[in-house]
Amino acid sequence: MMPEPISRMAQLRAGTQDAHARIETAPALVRLIAPDIALGEYIVILQHLQALHSHLEPAVAAELETLPAAAAMLDGSRPRRLAEDLAWFGAPPLAPPALPELVGPAAALGALYVIEGSGLGGRVIGRHLAASLGVRGGAGGSFFCGMDAESARLRWSRLNAVLETSGIDDLSAGTGVAPGYVASARETFEFFERCFRRIDVAAGSGRVMAEAVAP
Repeated sequence: MMPEPISRMAQLRAGTQDAHARIETAPALVRLIAPDIALGEYIVILQHLQALHSHLEPAVAAELETLPAAAAMLDGSRPRRLAEDLAWFGAPPLAPPALPELVGPAAALGALYVIEGSGLGGRVIGRHLAASLGVRGGAGGSFFCGMDAESARLRWSRLNAVLETSGIDDLSAGTGVAPGYVASARETFEFFERCFRRIDVAAGSGRVMAEAVAP
């Protein structure tokens, strides 16, 4: 009897577990959930996130043109919310980082998995930031605080459906080599990690928390 095929979501989760664990040790991410995070640190991180997402997401969407349901998930909402947060604080955008190579829908699906997964983790961070800095949706916290639990659950379910119905071939199945979407997801995690490790959170630690009250 042939074994049951492993879902693409399960392959992605298993194939990126170590890369996912490493990114969580990046100092900028550690500071986001620190009890003494300063507002300036938060703003610096927002600037880097806006540069990352506003550059990466259109590039991924362009590679998903043949998979409209997947491309539609990159609706610009994350870059838009980040731009709103920067505008609230009067912080300028930064130049975007150099992107990893993304060619073809399989690679783009791997990147999409990482992008969407970051949104789930962001909800936990959002609750902490709301309590520690007083930010909220529409007031400096739209990126981290702008999605409720039901919306997050629906987006993840939608991603799972997109992965399973995409029609891409698992060309490396049975060869001992990770499918292209898993390899791409690992590369995207590594790209995120490099970006986060470049963030100098100390540069923003002098800002005062009172600045969260008004733009």
